[in-house]
Amino acid sequence: MVPTVYETGELGPPDMNSKDTLSVITSPLSPVPSVTGMEISNSTYGPPGALDLSPDGGFAFVAETYLQRPTGATRLDELPPGNTIRSLNLNSDRSVVDSVEIGSRPQAIEVSPLGDLIAAVTVENNRELAFVSVDGGRFGKVASFDLGLEPPTGFIPLKSTWVQWHPSGRYVAVNLVDRNQVAFYEVIRDQSGHVANIHPWGNRVQTNKFPFVGRFSPDGRYYITADLQWGIDTDGFYGVQEGILTSIRLADVGSSGDAARHRVPHIALGGWGSETMAFSPDGRFLVTSNLRGTGKPDGSRDWTERASLSLYELNAETGRLTLHGEWPISSVLPQGLAFDRSGRNVFVGVNRYRNESSPLGAVEIWRIVTEGRPSLVATKGRIRLPPGVHTIVSR
Repeated sequence: MVPTVYETGELGPPDMNSKDTLSVITSPLSPVPSVTGMEISNSTYGPPGALDLSPDGGFAFVAETYLQRPTGATRLDELPPGNTIRSLNLNSDRSVVDSVEIGSRPQAIEVSPLGDLIAAVTVENNRELAFVSVDGGRFGKVASFDLGLEPPTGFIPLKSTWVQWHPSGRYVAVNLVDRNQVAFYEVIRDQSGHVANIHPWGNRVQTNKFPFVGRFSPDGRYYITADLQWGIDTDGFYGVQEGILTSIRLADVGSSGDAARHRVPHIALGGWGSETMAFSPDGRFLVTSNLRGTGKPDGSRDWTERASLSLYELNAETGRLTLHGEWPISSVLPQGLAFDRSGRNVFVGVNRYRNESSPLGAVEIWRIVTEGRPSLVATKGRIRLPPGVHTIVSR
């Protein structure tokens, strides 16, 4: 899938040597990290939420948004939709352990804090939000829910694009991208721990336009969305060169009724095409990777040679986001961000680099410097991977 596919709809030429891959990087900060690749079907088309790990890092879960390319297919709309999540055991032979059908074109998945449930959002009518139990990499019962949403108003069939677990494990956030809202739901379990129902938790929150992805702060007090401003009322759908970050102050855990009131204390100007965001483990910093115009066809008015990274600091008392700067990165369509455990290093996904004869992706290692005004600094760390790096999870 070439980077211009979002603009043109045209796939690249078939390449039998390029396979969808899960890459496992062991000790990424060491001078010689170990990289193991496993073939598993997935897709770069969708939010960067197609992968998650169990809390102990022993199992990986991969969503298949689209099936493999049929013979003769040349366009994105000729790819058949997927509906499956697969699990892989990372402690043994790293093979597929189990699979489960979750709903058409899963957009994002996330494992619960306890590790016993996976939440997913799909494009399937009447089952947009789904949960599947998981134990030792084996899937159990699937519970799907109709969110009662009207048909999408844009030309892409997206009602929701993102799901995140609250750190308490009691709630999930669902980004209603076509309605410029975030909805929060309490997850109701039965005595066996399976999901029996969902209840709205507080009010839906109006964000800015096209809230593609979002993240809870580690303390669970805030939810931040990246609002990309995309839509059929802009040039070529992706025509706006700025984004917005919406900061949502959440109601207290356990609140209900009028007390469960979520509110917006602040919005901040965001980068251009901030498709990926990550909080530092202490919740102080938020990093976004910004696509900018790197996926535009040559000759496009909005074409840019480089993408960028932005660094924000969250005030835990007021919910305000302070932008400390934006740094260029020599990447085409950077997607996927994750902090290491120390919170000092950031792993940055690179779909590919420009003008390479054999396109490859990478994970770059950047560092947060906190002396004086906080900043992001590129290190010499760069781990080369197959092209199309899309989602990164660190344990």
